[in-house]
Amino acid sequence: MLTEIQFNHYLDRHNLSFEARDYLTRVRNQQASRMVGVHAKTNISSWFYSEKMGRTISTESYSVERAFVVINEYNNSVFELWDQPEPVPIKKYYKKGVGRTSWYTPDFIVYKDSGPVVIEVKDRTTVICEQEKSPRNWVVEPNGKVTYLPAKEYFESIGIEFEVWVASSDIRYRVFNLEIALKSRNQEKINLLEHKIDAAFEESFFWSIYDLKNRLEIDEYTGIIQAIDDGELFFNWDSSLFSIPKGCFVVKQKNLLEFIDEFLGPKIYIDGFLSPISVEELPPNSYAKEALERLEKIKNNEKGRSVRRWKSLIKSGVRDGLSEFQSLIPKWFFAGNRKRKINSVVETFLINYLLGYHSESQGLSDYRSYIQYRVDAQKAHPMYPPVVRTTFLRRLRSIPPEVIAEKRGGKRSANAAAAPSDPLDRQLKAELGWQRAAVDHYLADIFLVFFDSGGIPHAMRPWVTAMIDLATGCVLAFSISFSSPSKKSCAKVMRDCVRRHGRLPKGIIVDRGSEFKSVYFSALLAHSKIELILRPSAHSRYGGEVEGLFGEFKKQWLTQRPGNLADYKEARGVDGKLAPKKRAILTAYDFFREFEAFINWRDSNPRGIEVEAPRVRLAKHMREYPFVAISQSFDDEYALATAVESKKYKVDPQRGLHIGAMWYWSPEIKSFGGNKPSIEVRIDPENPHVVFCLIDNKWCPCYSSRINRYSALDAISQKVEGLIAVEAFGERQKIKQEADEEAVRIIRQLSEESKSSSTSHVLEFESYDEIESQDEMSVFESLKNADIRPLEAESWAVKHVW
Repeated sequence: MLTEIQFNHYLDRHNLSFEARDYLTRVRNQQASRMVGVHAKTNISSWFYSEKMGRTISTESYSVERAFVVINEYNNSVFELWDQPEPVPIKKYYKKGVGRTSWYTPDFIVYKDSGPVVIEVKDRTTVICEQEKSPRNWVVEPNGKVTYLPAKEYFESIGIEFEVWVASSDIRYRVFNLEIALKSRNQEKINLLEHKIDAAFEESFFWSIYDLKNRLEIDEYTGIIQAIDDGELFFNWDSSLFSIPKGCFVVKQKNLLEFIDEFLGPKIYIDGFLSPISVEELPPNSYAKEALERLEKIKNNEKGRSVRRWKSLIKSGVRDGLSEFQSLIPKWFFAGNRKRKINSVVETFLINYLLGYHSESQGLSDYRSYIQYRVDAQKAHPMYPPVVRTTFLRRLRSIPPEVIAEKRGGKRSANAAAAPSDPLDRQLKAELGWQRAAVDHYLADIFLVFFDSGGIPHAMRPWVTAMIDLATGCVLAFSISFSSPSKKSCAKVMRDCVRRHGRLPKGIIVDRGSEFKSVYFSALLAHSKIELILRPSAHSRYGGEVEGLFGEFKKQWLTQRPGNLADYKEARGVDGKLAPKKRAILTAYDFFREFEAFINWRDSNPRGIEVEAPRVRLAKHMREYPFVAISQSFDDEYALATAVESKKYKVDPQRGLHIGAMWYWSPEIKSFGGNKPSIEVRIDPENPHVVFCLIDNKWCPCYSSRINRYSALDAISQKVEGLIAVEAFGERQKIKQEADEEAVRIIRQLSEESKSSSTSHVLEFESYDEIESQDEMSVFESLKNADIRPLEAESWAVKHVW
């Protein structure tokens, strides 16, 4: 990124106008003008951390805008890249040719060595649609260059170049490799021994990076990738992948790349190899059988009009370069009258009915809808009969299923019904461990005991938050909570990942829950230079990796544990005293141990078509590509960074801070003297015995009186104590309040009985073992229903026997 002095020299060097200098300066000194992904329906938004800029850059689509950012991040001739610059007024033309002024926000401004350029990023399909819709605004020149005229006219008027950058699926390999090369720059430079390199390429002019690593006797690919990045070695950026070392070939001279394929065996498939083939070129079996029968009749010199027509087809086919067989392939696919045969009145009413009443009626079957249509059609156009059921269903199937699904079930239902995207147009998924991970929550189908009132357990359902590596499928971290998903849940799973591995993934993909879209979570990821990726909301095709983990845990593990809700229908159909909540015997400590055992078992077993277990693959990637993950130690700085911001609390100079049920103290609090100020506090998401307070511009830890005991607990017990003390605090308070209320009622009842009688009373109630009730009962609830009878005694006199 340029300094202020360098930036002013840059503006002077390119002799920019006053308006251009003013616009570029304002963009540089302001935040992004809008939040990306607010209206995202199917695209993935992300916040890419740029080492060049020292900040995150927002992208609205993963396959288009993010690809542009990665390419320019790698380009050394690009000095700065700014996203979502300030909007400008442009004159657009609408359908009727009327020009109107509207506000337009470009995607990026790039400060190149050749000068500043304002960029609009589009994919090829969108450009074609825009040109068809508004040809006066979008122009495709003969050389394929795309121009958005309204924006170009404005920016050229103030002296800034404008261009449209069109993305295609051809760049997906390059983008993936550039991203890996960028990550290798963060690793300490590994200088490969030049004499070993020369000796290796004396033996062969090309090597796979897998064989070259073994030939150079090194353990990782970092040095080889850095050599490619520095231009010392060369490979094909657009057809090879760093993540597949056996298929990634390198040379020392760039002009030798084109000759590598001559020395390799033919592949089964290469990118772009297959394309649609017409029936005429390769007919199905029935077509081929008919063509052979026609040839046989011609060879047998049969007579007739058909034979003469077939001979004529052969002559015309030969002129077009077709064989006799191809010339005689029947054109049955052209058969049929495709003209509309239904009256326009009937057609219009049918389409309106399907898009109206049928689409908006949830649960309405096709048959019942057809009957309803017939009744309505006979009333709407009595002069024309309704269409038959076959035509009704054909018209219904012609409507995109997502249109009807959205009206019946909203956006989530529409996304589930929509057709998937073309696999060839998708960006490559994560290929290396720690490249990307997914985080999600799950309300576990089991009850855990959090309080025992003397034989009667009080239980709650826990939330599980898991982080899973998308390349290997290995579970990186997890946390358990009694509270709904929140910033604390996110902080705990991030901490668990750091404690287990001492590193974090390069990117984290999450849904659009409020905890993931919070400023806290964005700042936490930016602190560790992690890319935040938001998947589309209400889209069932995303997040399957973590959902699959939870599904396995539910089906393969929870069904065998007491107090589970795995079979929800069965859980609802049993007696109250046998309900899962009443049969819960697992504690939070047990659940921690069992989930840990489950993921250890899961990550050691085969998954998919891979020949290595997830745990083995992750360890292998960490050894061979150590630069992909982000190193992070769990120190006091990261403990503070993951602490959750809270409200201000008033300080008591004698006792400290009162938060929840505990008091916290630090020697720094004495600096307030007799004052009782309110100070800013950050709550530790796991340790209930420490909070961080802002005192004299320093974040100081404040401890409760139980901190020394807490330090001696084992790791799981420390996590459980945080659950019980903080997240189950509200439920425990409810139990305590109910018990206090019952105590008041019992005391009043005894007092009233004592006033009406001079005798004392005793209470009789059943023991806990004899109680059979559908509801949880405390000792006070038992006392409420107890029988009170006078205490019988022969005499109250005390007799002494000496």
